[in-house]
Amino acid sequence: MRANEISVIIPVYNGALHLAEAIETVLAQTVAAMAIIVVDDGSEDETPQVAARFAGSIHYVRQAHGGAAQARNVGTHYVDSEYLAFLDSDDTWVPHKLERQLTELRNCEEATMIFGNCIQFPSSELTSDEMAALKFDSFATPGITASALFMRTRDFRAVGQFNAKLRMGEFIEWYARARDKGFATKVLPEVVFHRRLHRGNHGRLVLDARLQYVRAIKTVMARRSLIL
Repeated sequence: MRANEISVIIPVYNGALHLAEAIETVLAQTVAAMAIIVVDDGSEDETPQVAARFAGSIHYVRQAHGGAAQARNVGTHYVDSEYLAFLDSDDTWVPHKLERQLTELRNCEEATMIFGNCIQFPSSELTSDEMAALKFDSFATPGITASALFMRTRDFRAVGQFNAKLRMGEFIEWYARARDKGFATKVLPEVVFHRRLHRGNHGRLVLDARLQYVRAIKTVMARRSLIL
């Protein structure tokens, strides 16, 4: 394990439109990542070509389509650093994200997950009608999501991988496991990432999304009942 070094995992599926910007925000960090691992989840668009533009800066891995959880899990197999972070391919980081979280985590002796605030924004390719239909908070809110997470790699491995059976809500289930193990949560007061709202996320069927999140919550409750 390489001390004081950071690996970043970016899962991507048909993300050619936004992947470059996500990678660029990692490359622009005030503390450089040791490794940027892009896991292509069987994309059918120009994602491989976009990733190829960063061939000297990233490690590109391609898998058959299996979902974001599986893609993140595959990425962790290539991690050999003390610290670990994730970034969804349609989100972006602020330049000091890793530096601030690294400083905070070094002051934590216990197993701790470091997050930060998030600002949502509409993607530029949306039409004016699509933007008008969006309902979201334009101010900073706590971001307990994969794109904000920063932690020690050994602690992530102690929690275990994401549940690949869940296509949505997998982070909810994983975070619950971490909390049940006694891991602490710290949310930095400043914004650490921006969440992009685009056709690929806000256009999902609301009913399907709710069913997937219910399934994740049921998985958490079933596991906790076995523990009790």
